[in-house]
Amino acid sequence: MSEQRPTARALPVLATAPAGGTAAVLTRPTSPAPISDGTLAAPFTRLDGDAVLAMLSEGWGIDAAHLQRLETERDDSYVVTCSDGRRIVKVAHPLDDAALLDLQCVALVHASTRDTTLPLSRLVPDVDGAVLRVVAGTDGEPRLARVLTYLDGDVLDYDATSAEQRRAIGRAAARLSLALADLEHDAARRVLAWDLQQVGTLRPLLDLVGDPRARSAAEIELDAYDEHVGVALRSTRQQVVHHDLNPDNLLVDASAPDFVTGILDFGDIVHSSVVGDLAVAMAYSVGAEGALERHHVDPWQVPYDIAAGFTEIRSLEPVEVAMLPSLVRVRLAQRLLLNSWLAASDPSNAGYTGRSISRTGQALRRLATSPSPRDRAGG
Repeated sequence: MSEQRPTARALPVLATAPAGGTAAVLTRPTSPAPISDGTLAAPFTRLDGDAVLAMLSEGWGIDAAHLQRLETERDDSYVVTCSDGRRIVKVAHPLDDAALLDLQCVALVHASTRDTTLPLSRLVPDVDGAVLRVVAGTDGEPRLARVLTYLDGDVLDYDATSAEQRRAIGRAAARLSLALADLEHDAARRVLAWDLQQVGTLRPLLDLVGDPRARSAAEIELDAYDEHVGVALRSTRQQVVHHDLNPDNLLVDASAPDFVTGILDFGDIVHSSVVGDLAVAMAYSVGAEGALERHHVDPWQVPYDIAAGFTEIRSLEPVEVAMLPSLVRVRLAQRLLLNSWLAASDPSNAGYTGRSISRTGQALRRLATSPSPRDRAGG
């Protein structure tokens, strides 16, 4: 067991905050409908490597030997190579609310305290002892930066996994779910377009889906959500959840005892449903017609391996088990709609945001034409 860490509230959040105090919140109104919040797709001027090097030296006393930019949707992220190892530096989007960055930091420390062996990064305080620091963006705008410890491992590739490894992913997801179960933070109760419980607001985006078959499949899921899925989902267990366990956010090592060596990126953290959080992870394992799918006639087998691992650690209620197939399809529809919108809204980053549109549409059609599982979450 690793050393117990202090609770997040014992850490100063911003260099300008009083010791032990709350972040200086850079507020903006919360939109009642996620698609009307233009900040989700707002373009920004990215920081270049020289600016990041200067920021690290001044703010953290880190003299980096090498920087590697990571592809991201909404921030500037780099792998930093230093004399004593590697770090991750993340500089938030200029429009990101400080309270949401505070939530991410609090959640990371909270989960690490509740389950000390979870494979999570640790926050690296700046020269003033704060875990978030206000820095100047390329155009002089204030942005919030943080530095985290580096986790070793390979980015998850579901095509290279076994059933047991997928169950290990489910177990890691359940452990994180339990570690966050008692976290309370005002910023978690936000309106987030990626929250499964906001899918009903996304219907206007259907016109942006270019593939008519995928658009039809997504519309069917929206109809089901409006008729019964959405109401049922809101009646299930609610807590703060990670809500974005996609392959880019999971590091793995086939030789490691627990397989998962890193859980990354708390950017979509939100107060939402426990079962929805699992459905999000499952949806990312559903492929189009890749190597893994050719070995599984039933496209539900792979995502249900994850569910089986999850329920080894955290049980699901019968109503949650029954909802899983609908929620996995709903998540695929949500990804299709939002990624189509993001690609259209910011063509300069469309290569990243739009990279999975075709695959997501194919995956949704595969599930829509396959019989839904019944009572398989635990086996």
